[in-house]
Amino acid sequence: MKILLEKLQKLERMEEIANHAEADYDREPENAEYEATFDLAYQNEFNAYIEAAKYIEYMTNGNIDFITAKKMIRTKREELISILSA
Repeated sequence: MKILLEKLQKLERMEEIANHAEADYDREPENAEYEATFDLAYQNEFNAYIEAAKYIEYMTNGNIDFITAKKMIRTKREELISILSA
């Protein structure tokens, strides 16, 4: 369970980084460096999301499939974190 909590916390960090990178890029859409930074940050966020969903599927031996795990992360993440932190 600790591993899943760490993966969800990593996802939150990657989301924050991507949000900041997106804000910079939105301010200066012609800046190639901001664009590249945002692209990388978004890819890292996506990878963390997929990694967490795959881990949920793995730790439940497939009882929660990948699609359902992704939905859980999107809609029930705070509840998951609360349960895992207890």
